[in-house]
Amino acid sequence: MAPSPSNLASMAKIATHESVYPPAEDSFLLVDALAALWDDELARSRPKLCIELGTGSGYIACSNALLARAHGCGDVTRTRASDINPDAVAACRSTCEAHGVSGTECATALGDLLEPHADALADAGGCDVLVFNPPYVVTPSEEVGGRGIEASWAGGARGREVLDRLLPSVRSALAPRGMFLCILLAQNEPEEVMEIMRRDGLRCSLVSSCNADEEALFVLRCDRDA
Repeated sequence: MAPSPSNLASMAKIATHESVYPPAEDSFLLVDALAALWDDELARSRPKLCIELGTGSGYIACSNALLARAHGCGDVTRTRASDINPDAVAACRSTCEAHGVSGTECATALGDLLEPHADALADAGGCDVLVFNPPYVVTPSEEVGGRGIEASWAGGARGREVLDRLLPSVRSALAPRGMFLCILLAQNEPEEVMEIMRRDGLRCSLVSSCNADEEALFVLRCDRDA
């Protein structure tokens, strides 16, 4: 079933806040990838747990919950969204409420990377879909680790300091046949990231890309077989 705008979060209903990253080209690229996956694979596999890290406005997490509902998985798939910025957590909750997405369909949590999802991961036996639009802009290291809007883009050296903290935990966070989707910038050295994940036993590929502000953006997909 081809996704239509009604199956995605509406930009008119996205919560905004001066300290929260709004949807942009990277967000749209990830949602397009998710929509294609729901059409091609997820509607059949019926994932139980989907997690978005660094949710910002909640556009991606809310869209995933709406896609699950549109593909007949609304009673099965549970989406969780987290951020280290409390304003972003509140924005995600407001975005979901504006779209009629319940707290059961998309739960929100405040915290760093996978930490706020530990109980959910343990209960579910891992995550079926893990999504991260990391802070990927190359910046001085001292700009990394804030709790405001700067946390959404400041990636430190090579734009990888936050992502590199997550990578060692990805395989163990995934359920068997689970997948990890992540936005990368060319300066983040995608080939090196894929090699790191392959050493952990994951299959990796760049599944889509676009150019934004003269920069190349990629969606990395990593799959756990067992």
